[in-house]
Amino acid sequence: MAEALSHPAIGKSVVAAGVRTNYHELGEGPPMILLHGSGAGVTGWENWHGVMPAFAKHFRVLVPDIIGFGFTERPEGTKYSIKLWVQHLLGFMDALDIGRPVLVGNSFGGALSLALAIRNAHRVSRMVLMGTPAGTFEQKAAMARSGTTSLRSRTWRSCCAAFRTTPRW
Repeated sequence: MAEALSHPAIGKSVVAAGVRTNYHELGEGPPMILLHGSGAGVTGWENWHGVMPAFAKHFRVLVPDIIGFGFTERPEGTKYSIKLWVQHLLGFMDALDIGRPVLVGNSFGGALSLALAIRNAHRVSRMVLMGTPAGTFEQKAAMARSGTTSLRSRTWRSCCAAFRTTPRW
């Protein structure tokens, strides 16, 4: 019999959208899902373990390894795409009976948060995005001097409209 792996990044397991998914859970309260970035060897645990206890004082903190990353199953022949990752995240939320979490996304996790919110705004209560690639940015001559830029993207505007908010720059 193979010995079970021992690593701090290995947490609980749930089947999400047909994929055995590694995740960590801490705290009680409204659900908050912390989504990792991308890169070699990235896991939700490595990205977020330092802040999980602080968030867990106020939230039910959930930190999954999204399909293709960390200790989550990687089915042979899988074609990775934003649609697959959104489907996997929705499957994770459904498997744990999470209706409208706060999504906190770092880099890739922020892009995944945006993609989920654009397609399923009714499934997100709030989002916090860090270093998130999205939309197109146009820098105008007058703004170049002030150090600000103008975000111009129909996708971004539709996302803001779904949450009935207007960003303040």
